Amino acid sequence: MPLSVTRSDVKRKCMVASSETTYDSAIDALIAEMLPAIEHSLDPLYLQDTSNAGLQAELRLGALEQIAAEFLAQRAREPGFMEEVQVGGVRLGPAWERGRALAEQGSARLAPYRRALGGAAQALVASRSPRLAPLLTHETLKEV
Repeated sequence: MPLSVTRSDVKRKCMVASSETTYDSAIDALIAEMLPAIEHSLDPLYLQDTSNAGLQAELRLGALEQIAAEFLAQRAREPGFMEEVQVGGVRLGPAWERGRALAEQGSARLAPYRRALGGAAQALVASRSPRLAPLLTHETLKEV
């Protein structure tokens, strides 16, 4: 069963008023772009376990957090979004930092349910990992 993330969910998570329609098409495009990729990164065993409502809620929340984080990252690139006002000891500004926290939270939430790396992917990871040089001792030098 595919996960479901709605525009209103993303708006709520990003603290955008539901009546605000400026970002609707951007949010819809993000959902359409990211949700299939997030689902593909998850082990199908967990996606298909529709009888476990708690698991499905956790997967959905992780996907929502990642999509909301990307939306906030896009908004942070808009002129004026990063501006802050400080009065006394109170700082008022955008929730752009919240996007980074949401991305980390969503990624951590979904990490246990990720697809296992296939043989080709494991070989690629292994080929990129640093290799230790052989230890040279008087015993190993005798072999040369």
